[in-house]
Amino acid sequence: MEHPEDECRIVGGNHDKHDDEENAARLEEYKRFIDMKIIMRQSNLNPERADSSIRRNTTVIKKLKQINEEQREGLMEELRNVNLSKFVSEAVAAICEAKLKSSDIQAAVQACSLLHQRYKDFSPCLIQGLLKVFSPTKSGDDLDADKSLKAMRKRSTLKLLIELYFVGVVEDANIFVNIIKDLTSIEYLKDRDATQTNLSLLASFARQGRFFLGLHQSVQEVEEEFYKGLNLTSDQKKLFKKALHSYYDAVTELLQSEHTSLRLMELENAKMLNARGELSEESMISYERLK
Repeated sequence: MEHPEDECRIVGGNHDKHDDEENAARLEEYKRFIDMKIIMRQSNLNPERADSSIRRNTTVIKKLKQINEEQREGLMEELRNVNLSKFVSEAVAAICEAKLKSSDIQAAVQACSLLHQRYKDFSPCLIQGLLKVFSPTKSGDDLDADKSLKAMRKRSTLKLLIELYFVGVVEDANIFVNIIKDLTSIEYLKDRDATQTNLSLLASFARQGRFFLGLHQSVQEVEEEFYKGLNLTSDQKKLFKKALHSYYDAVTELLQSEHTSLRLMELENAKMLNARGELSEESMISYERLK
């Protein structure tokens, strides 16, 4: 049988051990508190501010003009470490001039997202700049090489705008309403080159933006939730779908008409060859143009 004094010593020892553990815990918490203050003090006394020098900003802007997937990480690191607040318009101009390939689109989206988060006037300027690509130009003013370059730029710009809409840099879906209305205008059917360019752009839009057309997305549940969160009304979806359907009907009618004209011209040319043995220069030019 234990003596009462021994029992008291055991109880007292347990209390002492508990007090020691509490003291150790408080001390550890206090050390963390002091360490945090030291880190914050050092950061405030010697802050690492983004570089706003003209030379550094000029270098970054040049890289924005050459955005590509291979240099994505390096560019993002530089964008995090510079202050472009006085060079937003230059940054926008550089991105709008960039010759993006399909493989570079996501790199551009990531760069634009960071700039959107940091500079409130970036996105409005960027959207305005990108939309200039779709401004109508007078037919016949451009060389074939220029037309091809403009068509490629329109295609990459449309892809970029759609991806920027998906990530929230572009918030207003009405910009796509205006683009699609313009591309599906029957006025362009008078210009074969413009029609071919617009058909290519609309096909790209339909592939990338099935969501805009209200078409079924064969996606995972997480992606379905993502698309539901996008700010697009059912009326806008109907408008997109109607515009493409109407344009398809107009183009089909045009192609059928041109095919009929081509067949008639071939018959006339065959008669001319039988009668004269050769075609007139005018007939050959007309045939090649229609073909």
